[in-house]
Amino acid sequence: MNILKSTISITIFSALLAACGGSQSKNPETELVSLKKQQKEIQEKIAKLEASQGKKDSIRVTPVEVISMTPSVFKNYIDVQGKVDIDEVVNAIPETPGIIQSILVKPGQYVSKGQVVATLRSETIDRGVAQLDQQINFAKILYEKQKRLWDQEIGTEVQLLTAKNQYENLLKQKQMSLSQKQSFNVYSPINGIVDAVNATVGQSFANPVNAPVIRIVNTNKLKIKANVAENYAGIVHTGSNTMLIFPDIRDTLITKINYAERTIDPITRTFATYISLSPNPRFQPNMTAQVKIATYENNRAWVLPIAVIQKTDQGDFVYKVDEKNKALLVPVTLGNTYMGNVEILSGLNLGDKIITVGYDQLNNNDPVLIANTPQ
Repeated sequence: MNILKSTISITIFSALLAACGGSQSKNPETELVSLKKQQKEIQEKIAKLEASQGKKDSIRVTPVEVISMTPSVFKNYIDVQGKVDIDEVVNAIPETPGIIQSILVKPGQYVSKGQVVATLRSETIDRGVAQLDQQINFAKILYEKQKRLWDQEIGTEVQLLTAKNQYENLLKQKQMSLSQKQSFNVYSPINGIVDAVNATVGQSFANPVNAPVIRIVNTNKLKIKANVAENYAGIVHTGSNTMLIFPDIRDTLITKINYAERTIDPITRTFATYISLSPNPRFQPNMTAQVKIATYENNRAWVLPIAVIQKTDQGDFVYKVDEKNKALLVPVTLGNTYMGNVEILSGLNLGDKIITVGYDQLNNNDPVLIANTPQ
C-alpha cells in the first residue's frame, strides 16, 4: 500500500512538473483545469485500490491450540494438614511403686514385650526369702527324719503329716515371696524401641511430681492424624479415598481413611481422621504430611482448564473448532472445580476440539488455524 501511494505521488509530481515546464506555451487557467481533472482521476484510482487492499486485510486467520475431548477422571479434594502419629506409645511402670535399683536399657534399644527394663529395690522381700530358706531347710530335715522313723514303724502318722505339711507350706510361702518380688521389676508392655529414659538409680516411682519415665514406642504401628473442619462431616467418612504427600521425603501414597471420628471438638470445631501407615523407616513420628481427601469423583468426565471458559450474560461458553475451521461459541454447563480445572456437565461431545490457546483473540465464527496436534 505504501509503495502504491509513493508511485502515484511520483506520477502526480511528474505530471505537475511537466505541466509547469510547458506553462510558457499554455493558458494558466486551462492548465489548472487540466491538472485538477488529472488529480481527480488519480484520487479515484487510489480510493479503489485502497478499498480492494482493505478487503484483503480483513480476512484474518488466527492460530490456535486445541485439545480433543475424551473422558477422564475428575476428583475434587479438600486439603488439610496432618502429622505422623505413633499408634503405640507407652511408659513402662512397675506394679508396685518403689525406688529404682538398676536401669537395664538405653535409648534406641529394641525391647520385647515382657522384657525387664529396670529393677526396684526389694530388700524386705530378699530378707524374707532368706529367712524362709532357713526355715525350709530345717522343715525339710524334720520331715525327712520323721519319714525315716515312719518307715521303721516308729511314731504316728499325724507326726509325719504335720512335718510334711509344714515343709510344703514353707515352700509355697517362698514361691509367693518370689512372685511378689517380680512386681519390683519394670517390664516393657509392648515390642518397640526405647525412645527416652528419663530416670536415674535411686529415683522413686512413687514421686508424683518428678516420676521416672522409660518411654517405649512401636514404630511399626504409625498413623496419620488430620483434623477436618466440621462442614465436611457429611462427606468425609471412614473409607474416603485419600492422597498423602510427604514433602520432607518427597513421597506420595494413595490410601483410605481408616477411621473418622463421629464427634466434633467443641473448641476447634473439627473432627479427627486416622490413616494407618505401612512400616517404613522413612516415616518418623511428628513428620508433617499434606492430606488430600477426595470429596467428589467422576471417572468419565469432560475436564477443561477453567481459564478457557468464556463468561457472558447468557451463561458459560467455550470456543470449539467446527468442520470449517471456524471458532464456534458453544454453551456449557459447569460442575465442580479443582486446581485450575473444571468439570463440564453438558454441552460437549467426544472428539470436540476445544480451543485452549488463542481464545482471547477470537470472535464467534472467526477462521482459525490449528497450530498443534490435538491430544
